[in-house]
Amino acid sequence: MLKSKILPFSLLGLVCLSLLPACGIKKTAASVTAQIMHDGLPAMEEEDDVAYANQASLVSLKTLEAMQRTNPNDPHILLMLARSYAAYTFGFVENDILEAKGVNETAEKLATERAKRFYGRGKKFGLQLLSKNKSFQKGLTGSLDSFKSALNGFNKKDVPALFWTAFNWGSFINFSKDSPEAIVDLPRIEAMMQRVRELDPDYYYASPHQFFGVFYASRPKTLGGQPEESKKEFDQALSKTGGKYLMTKVLYAQYYAVQTQNRSEYESALKEVASADAAILPEQRLANELAKRRAEILLKKEKLFF
Repeated sequence: MLKSKILPFSLLGLVCLSLLPACGIKKTAASVTAQIMHDGLPAMEEEDDVAYANQASLVSLKTLEAMQRTNPNDPHILLMLARSYAAYTFGFVENDILEAKGVNETAEKLATERAKRFYGRGKKFGLQLLSKNKSFQKGLTGSLDSFKSALNGFNKKDVPALFWTAFNWGSFINFSKDSPEAIVDLPRIEAMMQRVRELDPDYYYASPHQFFGVFYASRPKTLGGQPEESKKEFDQALSKTGGKYLMTKVLYAQYYAVQTQNRSEYESALKEVASADAAILPEQRLANELAKRRAEILLKKEKLFF
């Protein structure tokens, strides 16, 4: 009985596919595969083996890029690329930069260039996705006011695309501080993240608050840094996740504690993360494992920041 119900549907699917041109089949297959990869994200995020996740992430990225060649404007593929490049570069490449800092200048430079290159790719795919909105596309080359106005055309369903694009773009700028052409775009990233925070402040473990915690602490107070605002943002992120998303505490130490030169808070936060159980948030086991690794690196590099 079961086979008799499924067979006609399967045959209908095959007939429909056979009527599509070859390029249509490829595009459909690429789109479906991208959706499967998106639905399979929890398998990666729950991974406890960092080295295995590192290798698997690179394979996934190249697979996504191959699919994007086949179906260049598919929104699922573009979003997955923006998100995946952001996650991989932040979690793995930035740790490589810190590991080499003060020890191997050549390795640090190579890792930094790699971070810029990967964040640049994530930014490109994210902007391509957001530019499907014609007002946004026009605002990209217009005034800041027109850009902000265009952002009002996005709603909550657009939060992932807005967030990961802004994350890539902002991170690219963070590693391009010697480039006036890159720095000039900073107000646009701030506007994008403010829109994300308006629409969904709790997105991805309160990441909008975490972003602004870093943003306000990434510059000295004399150059526009706002340590008080940074502390408020980090406190909100920690409160909303119950402190279980360990990377928030790491970034608090890496940026806020360093900006305020509070060595005791730096040590306390990082030691707390280093000794924490990464499984405290099972659905983000990999992120917590990477947070623990970064905490250990930062503790070893403490003298470079104080």
